[in-house]
Amino acid sequence: MIISREVYLPKWTKVLLIVFAVCLVFALGGLCILGILYVRVSVQLSAKKTNGTSDLMCSATSIRRHLKTLCNVKRPFTHISKISKIKTTGCALCAVHWIHSGGKCYYYSTVKMNWTQSRDHCVTLGGHLVIINSKAEQDFVTSNVEETHWIGLNDVDTEGHWVWVNNQPVNNSVEFWMKRENEISEPDNWTKFHPDGEDCAGLGHPGGETDFWMDAYCFEEKRFVCEAAAAV
Repeated sequence: MIISREVYLPKWTKVLLIVFAVCLVFALGGLCILGILYVRVSVQLSAKKTNGTSDLMCSATSIRRHLKTLCNVKRPFTHISKISKIKTTGCALCAVHWIHSGGKCYYYSTVKMNWTQSRDHCVTLGGHLVIINSKAEQDFVTSNVEETHWIGLNDVDTEGHWVWVNNQPVNNSVEFWMKRENEISEPDNWTKFHPDGEDCAGLGHPGGETDFWMDAYCFEEKRFVCEAAAAV
């Protein structure tokens, strides 16, 4: 007669198996979390050209703070969904397809719209047409465009009185209108193709140069640059 007997594992073996299972759970959770962080940091590091050393240092700081947060997470799988909501102190974050510079986020459109449509579209994205307040900002914005783009400047209400989309007038010490030698400089309010003249401003002209402002007919369709405050 064959007598079957149950085999009981020693207590220490059970303990090892439990410890191994817990370690495996944490390891898998850690891989998932690091994957999420990798994507997030990759978006920040994809910022173009002049984001500079400060942004790279900010990204490194962000990683360190994320990892410190993860060290205090006891149940990784129940916290993965919260990782995307982590905001690091002192490091600016921008949405996907937006570029960070100087505490702001910039969005460069891939479609063309008239000035009014561009203004409204920026609002739907959570920002506004770009407002340029310094030479550094002008240089950054123009460094990322290769054709004319709308900016948030117009004199629709009063001819010659140029205001930004926040209703603030242009600072005469911070303006980048195209200058012509022995000719009329921009804005020139050309009326050849429309009696109302040119009431909206863009970067450069259709010919290619983009490092200055020119007035244009508001009904023209151009790409555009949106701006929003970076999350901190």
